[in-house]
Amino acid sequence: MSRELEIEFKNMLNKEEFIALCRKFGRDDASFFRQVNDYFDTPTFGLKSKKSALRIRHVNDQHDFTLKQPHDGVVLETHQMLSEDENKALIQYGVMPSGEVEQAIAHLGIDVDQLLHIGELVTKRTEFPYQKGKLFLDGSSYLDHHDYELEYEAEKPLTGEQIFQSLLLESAIPRRPSKNKILRLYEAIKERGTSKQ
Repeated sequence: MSRELEIEFKNMLNKEEFIALCRKFGRDDASFFRQVNDYFDTPTFGLKSKKSALRIRHVNDQHDFTLKQPHDGVVLETHQMLSEDENKALIQYGVMPSGEVEQAIAHLGIDVDQLLHIGELVTKRTEFPYQKGKLFLDGSSYLDHHDYELEYEAEKPLTGEQIFQSLLLESAIPRRPSKNKILRLYEAIKERGTSKQ
């Protein structure tokens, strides 16, 4: 289990910009890995209302259970590794594993017994060091959607913002605010529900 503050800058990309950045940084198909995010919330979207997100990220048979919540202008992440049994029990039956994540959710005033699996988002990601931080290029698929995103994790907010803006400028990429992956999934779920009515 661990807690960390995440200083990150994100920008949505179109497919051409994504391909151009992959070329710029020499990232080929072999440099990408697949990660699956399973997201959870209450039936009334209690976590969303608190601008928080709960997910299990699956990479190489590891299951990283993470609560993200706003904290003084950055994101506070609480992590907990799950066993295969805990992972299955939570996704299939809504059985919350005990630990620091459960405590943090309860501290938000959310009933952990109300949590349910709301959807899955699959990302092909490449990551590499860049300007004293880390750069990520993501291609994500969820429901009938596919999108592309650039993310930069920085050491400090001010210098991180400057580095990120410079990269966008030199790559001729317009600033496009990027919603969190779970918010994009929420919108896709809502869109699907509306189209069925």
